[in-house]
Amino acid sequence: MSTTERVLVLKLGAFGDLVLADGALQDIRAHHPRAHVTLLTRAPYAALMRECPWVDAVAVDDNAPRWRLGAMLAWRRRFLDGRYARVYDLQNSRRTAFYRRWLAGDSAPHWSAMARNAPRDDGGVPALHARQLADAGVRVRDAARPTPTWMASDATALLQRAGLDPATGPFVLLLPGASARNPHKRWPRFAELSQALVAEGGRVVTVPGPDEADLGPGYAGCVLRDGARAVDLRRLAGIARAAACVVGNDSGPLHLATCMGVPSVLLLDDANPSFHASGEREGLHRLGASPLASLPLAEVVAAVRAAIRGPGGR
Repeated sequence: MSTTERVLVLKLGAFGDLVLADGALQDIRAHHPRAHVTLLTRAPYAALMRECPWVDAVAVDDNAPRWRLGAMLAWRRRFLDGRYARVYDLQNSRRTAFYRRWLAGDSAPHWSAMARNAPRDDGGVPALHARQLADAGVRVRDAARPTPTWMASDATALLQRAGLDPATGPFVLLLPGASARNPHKRWPRFAELSQALVAEGGRVVTVPGPDEADLGPGYAGCVLRDGARAVDLRRLAGIARAAACVVGNDSGPLHLATCMGVPSVLLLDDANPSFHASGEREGLHRLGASPLASLPLAEVVAAVRAAIRGPGGR
C-alpha cells in the first residue's frame, strides 16, 4: 500500500469560486509537495479542474440531497477509502460543514474550515482563503492573489474566424451573462454598450454564456459562439486574456479576467451584497447601482475608456 500522504480539498463551485480558490490550491500544493491532492467539486467543473496543475485528481460531488441515504453512504465510503490525512474545506458551506460533522466519528483527519459568519473585508474571498490556510499552518504566498492563467487556452483561431485577430488591434470583450438564478445581477444594456463603443471606433466582441442562448438582437460588433454552443470556459479565458478590456456582471468569467490581470469593468447591484468576491485588484473598475438596471450607459462607457487607458492615463 502506498504511504503517500493524501489530501482532500473541498471546493464545489460555482465557477467563480474555483477561480478565486486557485491561489489557495497553489499554496496547498506547495505545502504538501509529495502528497496526492484530490479536489472535490461539482460535475460541470470537473473537466476543467482536471487540467489544474495544483491537484492530482478530481472527485465529483453529485449534490445528492441528504435524505438519499444510499448516495450519502456511498460518499461516506469513498471518503473513508481515500484515507485522507488532511482536509481543507475551502467551500465553507452548510453542506461541507455537514460532511465534517458526519465523518468526525471515524477518526476524521485534520480538517481546516472557517465559520460561515467569519468577518469579511475588502480582500474578498481570496483573503478569507489566506486567513484559513495561515490558521492551518500553511505558508501563504498565492492565496490572496489568485492568478489562474492555466485556465486560458489559445483562442486565436476562434477569434480569427470571427474576424477579430488580436494582432490587428485591441478589442473590448462584453460578458452580459450571470447565473439565471440571479436576474438582479444582470445589467440589461449591453447591446447599447456595444453600439456606443463601435460608434467610437472600437472593436467589440460579445460572448454569451450558457443561459444566453437566445441573446437578443441589437449587438454591434461580433457575437461569438462556438458553432451553436456557448464558448467553453478555457477558450473564454483565452479570449479574455487577449482583450484590451472586459466588461461584465458579477460572474465567474469576469472575476477570471480580473485575476488574470486584464483591465476589467465589474457591474454590481449595490443592494446585493456589498462584499466584493475578488477583492481589490489593479485594473478593476467597479460600478454599482440599485437596481442595477438604473446604472447609466454613459458611466459604463466612461469606465471602459478609463480601463483601457490604464492608471497612467495613456
